[in-house]
Amino acid sequence: MRTITMFLCFFVLLGQGALQAADPIDDPEVLESYPKPTTAYYKYLQARRLECTGDGNVLDAPVEMKIGKQTFTYSGPALTLKGKDPDGVVTLGVMGAVKDFGAESKKALKFYMDQFEKDKVDAILLLGDIAASEFELTQILLFCAKRGWPVLALIGNSEGRAAFNRAMLAALKAADNIINMDFVRRVDLGGAVLVSLPGYLDRRFVHQTSGCTYKRRDIKRMRKLLKGIDSPIVFVSHGPPKGSGNKALDYAAEGGNVGDQLITDFLRDNKIAFGLFSHIIEAGGQTVDSQGKAVAENKWVDSLNINVGSANPLSWQLNSGKLSCGMAATVRIKESKASYKLLNYPCK
Repeated sequence: MRTITMFLCFFVLLGQGALQAADPIDDPEVLESYPKPTTAYYKYLQARRLECTGDGNVLDAPVEMKIGKQTFTYSGPALTLKGKDPDGVVTLGVMGAVKDFGAESKKALKFYMDQFEKDKVDAILLLGDIAASEFELTQILLFCAKRGWPVLALIGNSEGRAAFNRAMLAALKAADNIINMDFVRRVDLGGAVLVSLPGYLDRRFVHQTSGCTYKRRDIKRMRKLLKGIDSPIVFVSHGPPKGSGNKALDYAAEGGNVGDQLITDFLRDNKIAFGLFSHIIEAGGQTVDSQGKAVAENKWVDSLNINVGSANPLSWQLNSGKLSCGMAATVRIKESKASYKLLNYPCK
């Protein structure tokens, strides 16, 4: 009897050890047993978990947030690095439309992350359509957070808001470096300030009934986010601005220029020189200045708007005539100039 009891205890302990050792990237369900963070940031998101962009209310008093080795001040709608970027260049690893966490997508993500590490990025930016599945969305957030950089993510036209917010809250139990830019609308990285417009403009192309769309008033309200900024501003959104011609960021093969004129007007009226976008996959890699003229890779320019395309490895014919099997970009901002480099996942 004693021997049987010892064996039972052994298998119970073995099972507990396996549960504790389970990687939430492989099985996000284990996060249900993790304690909820008690941070002001987590509580702020939890209170707005059924919303798209929240109410913009600030905390009673700003709090400090540690992300990796850096310290930020967090106020609710804003996150600000204390001090300046260490090397004077804000370097961003930017991805759009990851879409899923299948075996090949995971390989592609690792490829981009390895390139971002070589480029010494300061933060990763996920421009929506991260995944339609809450399960895979959590996996992608955790996978991107694994290397310790701030992971700045916003909703696109594929995700539902409740699922998106639940995935965020779940992932934050295991990684405290994930920032929901649906609610944290202004992120100051000590040399450039990112301002976000979550969601998409056209309800017809929002795939979930609980998805997020924005209106004219939402863009007008963004002017409040620009107050007091003395660094270069980077506008980030899932959908691109309205362009002209088949070389624009918004040129869809069957729809022509389908971008948002409201974004175009906002960038012009507020003299915002830099913008990061995605959504129109066939326009991936298209990069123009504020006049709509093409910008070459690795060239420092006064204005830069880029469609980073889709990070998903599914092959896609681009407007440029090239075949893409997934792409991302490294974008650098220094003082009043920016440059970019495309990262192309090799076709198999």
